[in-house]
Amino acid sequence: MRKRNLAALIVVTLMVSMAASCSRDSGMRVSLEETPVISGGLGWSVVTLAYVRLKTKPSYESPDSGTGRRGDVARIVGRSRSFSGRDNGIWYRIEYTDQTGWVHESALSVYDNVAEASTAAEGIH
Repeated sequence: MRKRNLAALIVVTLMVSMAASCSRDSGMRVSLEETPVISGGLGWSVVTLAYVRLKTKPSYESPDSGTGRRGDVARIVGRSRSFSGRDNGIWYRIEYTDQTGWVHESALSVYDNVAEASTAAEGIH
């Protein structure tokens, strides 16, 4: 009998707790700051080397498809991982102005959005 009363007390306590936690208005409000820039895609990059060659494929041995300079901001449109020799690492396919090509991770800094990339680029020049 005593065990049954204890079990009933526990069940009633749990039911009351659950009912109290399901109220519609807790009175608590969360306000978040506006986010002016929404990140989309794979991110944005800033060229960190004085000069970089954009490649047609993610490899140092592939032909050049363009050039970039320190501080250039570009949208990342692709990503590839290489595990072989000198090409080892992550390659980013970047796009800006009228150029598109692959650049090794060692030549770039990557950012979530264009505002962050632009701010970083200002400090590089």
